[in-house]
Amino acid sequence: KILNSTIIDINFPPVLYKKLLGMPTTLADFAKVHPTQGNTLRQLLAYNEPDFEDVMCLNFSVTRDFFGEVEEIDLTPGGRDMFVTLDNKQQYTRDYIDYYLNQSMEKQYKAFAAGFLLVCGGEVFKSFHPEELMHMVSGMHDFNFNDLEQITEYKNGYSPEHPVIRLFWEVVKEMELDMKKRFLFFLTGSDRIPIHGIHSIKIIIQKVKDNSRLPVAHTCFNLLDLPPYPNESMMRNKLLLAIQNTEGFGLV
Repeated sequence: KILNSTIIDINFPPVLYKKLLGMPTTLADFAKVHPTQGNTLRQLLAYNEPDFEDVMCLNFSVTRDFFGEVEEIDLTPGGRDMFVTLDNKQQYTRDYIDYYLNQSMEKQYKAFAAGFLLVCGGEVFKSFHPEELMHMVSGMHDFNFNDLEQITEYKNGYSPEHPVIRLFWEVVKEMELDMKKRFLFFLTGSDRIPIHGIHSIKIIIQKVKDNSRLPVAHTCFNLLDLPPYPNESMMRNKLLLAIQNTEGFGLV
């Protein structure tokens, strides 16, 4: 929930944020949502041979499948009777994009935008760029765990120079990006970096005595119970086992 400063795990397409800000949409925006159709439109715009109409065989309409029924929809009044030519292909492209990014979802978008702007609307909202708005909703993607290490606090005998802590960070930093996200989710309850950056995540690692146990995360406090595993192999195995087998608020 944005209102409560909580990152939500939803990946809206970037074009949505442009629409929310009242910015015009482009072919580049459309191609990010519909790569195949976007590439087709680019090829259409690039083709300038005299046989354009014979090769393309297009009119100003699209066909949609509505629950098994195929319907032809005009992109402009009388569009099914208008052929796409070299002279009007730019207009066809604009109409095609407008239909898919605006007209085809107008009712649903208006309902979504009304709810979104009820929470986030106002004069300050208008000063955002689309990318900034996207980061506010979905979080940053800069998983720089060197920075996370620098701001981590330690308890019960651990310190930044403790051999177990050094092993811990070596294992964490060697993880693939997907596993780093899972580690972050395991520890904090979210796999996203807040909009203020990874520096805004305050985590605490505390020592517990039983080496036979897996690491335990208290997500409400960003607190990790880490046993003093004696070597890198045990550290990696125990940590990965905990990360891969956690779900919600379950305890190992």
